[in-house]
Amino acid sequence: MPQSPSTEDRYGLSEQESRALCMRVLNSSKAEHVRVQVQSGWRGFTRVATNRITTSGGSEDVSVRIVSVFGKRLASIQTNSLDDASLEAAVRKSEELARVAPENPEYMPELGSQQYVPVSAYYDATGQMTPDARAQAAAYAIEKAQQSQTVAAGYLDVRAGTRAIATSNDLFAYQQATGVSSTLTIRTPDGTSSGWAGDHANNWANIENERIAEDAVRKCIDWRGKTALDPGKYTIILEPTAMGMLMFRMSRVFDARRADEGRSYFSKPGGNNKIGERIFSTRVTLRSDPAMEDAETAPFTNEGQPINSRDWVENGVLKNLSYSRFWAEKKGKEALPAPSNLAMIGGNDSLEDMIRSTQRGVLITRFWYIRGLNPRTISYTGLTRDGTFLIENGKISRPVNNFRFNQSLAELLKNIEMIGPSVQVAASENSSVSMPIIVPAVKVRDFTLASVSDAI
Repeated sequence: MPQSPSTEDRYGLSEQESRALCMRVLNSSKAEHVRVQVQSGWRGFTRVATNRITTSGGSEDVSVRIVSVFGKRLASIQTNSLDDASLEAAVRKSEELARVAPENPEYMPELGSQQYVPVSAYYDATGQMTPDARAQAAAYAIEKAQQSQTVAAGYLDVRAGTRAIATSNDLFAYQQATGVSSTLTIRTPDGTSSGWAGDHANNWANIENERIAEDAVRKCIDWRGKTALDPGKYTIILEPTAMGMLMFRMSRVFDARRADEGRSYFSKPGGNNKIGERIFSTRVTLRSDPAMEDAETAPFTNEGQPINSRDWVENGVLKNLSYSRFWAEKKGKEALPAPSNLAMIGGNDSLEDMIRSTQRGVLITRFWYIRGLNPRTISYTGLTRDGTFLIENGKISRPVNNFRFNQSLAELLKNIEMIGPSVQVAASENSSVSMPIIVPAVKVRDFTLASVSDAI
């Protein structure tokens, strides 16, 4: 669990310092309304390539975004120059731009004071991590690569800091947070085989560096000598990272406006949406919660709107869609922010059980270059990567070529046959700290591997 929220030895401005900085802007403003966002803290990184640490560093910064409003005209300026003259100039510039900006017909008035759920998202194990600790993790990966005569490339991204929001209507919100992502790719010297592993957490103590190195090396070794397999519809076993990369996309689709306007899978013929209807397998429950342990997020949006725990899908039934403040007012509904993290509730099926139960299928480690196709079917395309294997008669029989997939995530969530325990995964494609995603490995039927890819 995170330690007590003392700020003396932590990165980022304290609550008192953040409030004082916000008040400097608010007191200087001549706009009808103003919103201030303050980001402060530290970011460190270590990069590995060709079995050596190639780059390591860190930086601290404080930035202020000023949103000035006249009627329904608004504009924003961001600056990290915080002396009186520079801050004053930024305020004036935002006002100057706001006066000539076109009206935003969907602008909603700035929020007043709000109540937020308490969230302790700053882990001292992360905030106090030294360059030595990052170097030791990198050194272990390099050692494993050298022992196996392979080549390591990895990235470790660490963040620690604070965020504050204030408005001219007396809103103030403040949050401390940390985050860390560690990913590793292992390749053979000739570049014909590749393996990958990674972790994502708020708490550095939960990053399993030894497992990451060993899994990436094992995948690379096992994928050597890959063989041809034709495209088609297959029973697929998605390891947690592969599933997480798809659910990262699902986190963006629970939007009521798109559903009500007929632009979403959640649209109902003739208008309205499918809230209350069973849309996926009864095995599927998707929820978000800013206080989720080691996946905590700020309990407020960029406007200062409170974020609370929410079930989006429960046992296959659509329970909620997010409503912007504008759309909620138009429809007479409660304004609900989109998910800030996403968890799929897991089951008890092990990866080994999934493999044993499969007569013929494909095991997928992760995906790459995922892009949207059709929001009406929640369809995406992308490439398999870093370890794709054929399963025959309950066993992994051979490594196979990569594929381009074309798949409706709605159909995937209907076709789940087995589900494992949920874990947090590194779900973004750029290996940086991102939205926390907690998902299981799953076995699904009729997944479309559309064409063969020569990608490694």
